[in-house]
Amino acid sequence: MTVLGKASGLRHRVKDEIAYAYGSADNIYSLLEQVHFHLTAETNPGFGKVSYGEIFNDKVLQFLSKEDVRRQLADYVDRYNQLIDNSTYFRRGVFNHNHAATVSKSLMDNGFFAAKHTLSLTDREAKKKEITSPQELDSAIKEEKNRILSDPELASRFEAIDKQITRNVELRQFRSYLESHPELIPELSNLDALRRKLWLSYSFAAEVELREFVSTYQASKKDIAEVVRMAREEETKWQKVLSIFHRRFSVPFTLEVVNQHDVILKDEAPGFIFTYRDGDDRCEMGRGDLMNVLSTGEKRALYLLNVIFEIEARATQMETTILVLDDIADSFDYKNKYAIVEYLKAILEDGKFVMLILTHNFDFFRTVQSRLSIGRRQNCFMAIKSDNTVVLTQAEYLNPFSYWRKNIHQNRKLMLASIPMARNLIEYAEGNDAPDFTFLTSLLHIKPGSDAITMSQLANVMNKILKTTATGGTEKVIDVVLEEAELCTNDSHTVNLENKVVLSMAIRLLAEKLMISKINDTAKTDSISSNQTRELFNIYKEAFPGNSEIIVILERVMLMTPETIHLNSFMYEPILDMSDDHLKNLYNELKSLLQ
Repeated sequence: MTVLGKASGLRHRVKDEIAYAYGSADNIYSLLEQVHFHLTAETNPGFGKVSYGEIFNDKVLQFLSKEDVRRQLADYVDRYNQLIDNSTYFRRGVFNHNHAATVSKSLMDNGFFAAKHTLSLTDREAKKKEITSPQELDSAIKEEKNRILSDPELASRFEAIDKQITRNVELRQFRSYLESHPELIPELSNLDALRRKLWLSYSFAAEVELREFVSTYQASKKDIAEVVRMAREEETKWQKVLSIFHRRFSVPFTLEVVNQHDVILKDEAPGFIFTYRDGDDRCEMGRGDLMNVLSTGEKRALYLLNVIFEIEARATQMETTILVLDDIADSFDYKNKYAIVEYLKAILEDGKFVMLILTHNFDFFRTVQSRLSIGRRQNCFMAIKSDNTVVLTQAEYLNPFSYWRKNIHQNRKLMLASIPMARNLIEYAEGNDAPDFTFLTSLLHIKPGSDAITMSQLANVMNKILKTTATGGTEKVIDVVLEEAELCTNDSHTVNLENKVVLSMAIRLLAEKLMISKINDTAKTDSISSNQTRELFNIYKEAFPGNSEIIVILERVMLMTPETIHLNSFMYEPILDMSDDHLKNLYNELKSLLQ
């Protein structure tokens, strides 16, 4: 194709143009085989120097399709044929000036005249003219060609065509090309024939390469047929994969396999057609354009196609396959996240796969454990990473709230961690004016009387809200919060939610204690009715603008603790995903400021 493209002057669409000239073929190999057949069965038309694109382009073809232009071309061809019929040496349909030029070149290339051979040209009266050199042959051909093309009547008929051309500024290049290649003018009346003559001429120019290619192809036909068969089987696999993909996953596009069996045989890779849907609108687009309009989750869903194909291919083998899946559901919406889980369940039940599923998303972790019926103690682990180690610990619980409620009576840390949850429940059920809501708020903020609340009082409120049997003593709740937070800073081998909640509570209590002591204006600080930590921070920043180091620490408190303390059913997942190292560091920094 490259050699034929070079001969024709085309950089692109070479295959399509050859197919148009000779008819379609099953693949590029059989098409070139067909071209080779014409090469061996026909003589060289002699148009090897003609640039294909100068004739076969949209502007020229549109011009030549006009009825009056075609009529004038027919008139020109009639006169041209008359001149050929009366030519001294040329014969219509057998031997014209193009053939003569080809013969001359072939004789010279093969040393005909150098070997002292001669040839004879026979005129209409059967008189022979002996030719002894290539120059003499070229001169005779040129003289006869000029005699025909300079015929006044032929020139007059070309002038009628020329007037049509000059009316169109865009065809000036075409006119110039015809002036330098007048032998093309008679051919323009039959463009289909001209296409074949041009490609046949280019084939002669690439004869050596074409013969070698076809010879190799014919010797390898059986092997290529087997490759095609395998490629078609691959297409069937892709169809199955696409069926699984579209049935299980929700994305705003559909895919269709296009000419999959030709991918192995062609130098281009057709791949897929993507049809993007937006409401009732449909639009076909390439992969690059599609990626520009898809969300991150939708892009990852597209990536899953390759994963599914690999899995389905492995499912046909006899060996057990180990699948390592790392955050496969990251960035997915919940519908597609559950679709992935259901697909994993299906392949797990196939019995040919062992899966190692890694994720930082606790919700996905919990869903996989539940939907895939994985034994929690034996097969579910959480990773704890320090500066130089990674420790795997068995998952202690998958529903933290249920675990807390069941164990609150024997673990004071769980009672403390349940304060935000219980406070949310009261807010939802009774509103934020309820006495118990105010009571629990006094344990999440430094309020007048916060320091006096005991663990026994807290237990009474928690039992009423959560229907538990917790007990408590005379210890002050805020002191216990700080004690438990201290223990959390030394706990490096667990992954749980209560540590993070208690640490966040302690951090905010320490921060408020620090700011209240520095502001030292109880009338101002006790009057704050909402957003207390934020209001205290604003007052502190205004009063002590030069304390930049402390302000930076307090800004981190404002950033890191609110979501943890205002706990609800939607927020605990990302809190559990988050490392508690930052909370531990922040707690220690605040503690050092108060010492």
